[in-house]
Amino acid sequence: MTAIKKIHKWASLIVGLQVLIWLGSGFYFNLMDHTKAKGTQYRISNVQPVNIEIERLIEPEALLKKQSEQSKNDQNKSTITIVSITLSQLLSQPIYVINQNRALYPHFLNEYTLVDAYSGKEVIIDAEKAEKLASASYKGPGEVINVSFLENGNDDFPKEQNATWRVNYDDELNTSIYIEVGSGRLVGHSNDDKRFADFFFMLHFMDYGMEGNFNSVQIILFAFITLWLTLTGFIWTIELALNGQYQFTLFSKNRAVKLLNKKQQPLGEVILNAHTNLLDGLTENNINIPSVCGGGGTCGSCRILLSPAAPINQAEREKLSVSQLKKGYRLSCQQFLAGNKTITLVN
Repeated sequence: MTAIKKIHKWASLIVGLQVLIWLGSGFYFNLMDHTKAKGTQYRISNVQPVNIEIERLIEPEALLKKQSEQSKNDQNKSTITIVSITLSQLLSQPIYVINQNRALYPHFLNEYTLVDAYSGKEVIIDAEKAEKLASASYKGPGEVINVSFLENGNDDFPKEQNATWRVNYDDELNTSIYIEVGSGRLVGHSNDDKRFADFFFMLHFMDYGMEGNFNSVQIILFAFITLWLTLTGFIWTIELALNGQYQFTLFSKNRAVKLLNKKQQPLGEVILNAHTNLLDGLTENNINIPSVCGGGGTCGSCRILLSPAAPINQAEREKLSVSQLKKGYRLSCQQFLAGNKTITLVN
């Protein structure tokens, strides 16, 4: 039972701390500016559509045939499997987006080939194009500081699995814009306001590994700790019930009992309920006995002196020595009035 109580205490500490974190971060969510939290203060929301000259467009069928022939002639390339082809736009230029490995979501691993819809030439998203794409979505006062290539995702958008270009600006919010390397897709804008909000999202969803979701190892582990807290608490409750710690006080009788100090000098009388443990009963009479655990029988600090014939339970055997038990020392949180006529206060 000692091990059960230790597990329960440590589990309650961990769960309690996380509950405080949930409350604190949840309170912040109610106060935060949701517009700033998105990091889109300097993002252009409406992109003007391209005026496409239909007669200049290459037929998709001809384009796909050309792509297939090129892959066969190039020994360094494996055969291309085309999933879909979509007409889109890039820097006011119509392009075909050929998807060779289409995932469920854009931020999952995808494989693209971009082709100019007029000339049929392949379009590569290099640093220069990434900067132009980022600036086309930016309306802030800053200038581009640098452009960097990120192969394995990024901290601002942890769900993103594709390689991206990060374009940094020197505005007061330290704005960063992310462009997907394969498709030229605008992944998103981020800045100091968004990063500050993301910190609280990380705390709230226990995403300490910065994976960008709440189905993390940490929260699964926390669920098991909470399960242990529940099970050990249930076992402990059964033990307390078997030891008579849960008794109805509605119809129980009250009786006077004499209090003595360490020198066995009388301190007066108090009225105690027969079905209330002595710690609670004395507290109700404004007699405070030290108790770190609040009456759980785990700290051993609420000692009193009763008759040596008073019953002894497991908690008292663990916290009091054999000689103390023989003298009549007991834990007030574990004892009831029963046949005791006097209680000696030792603290």
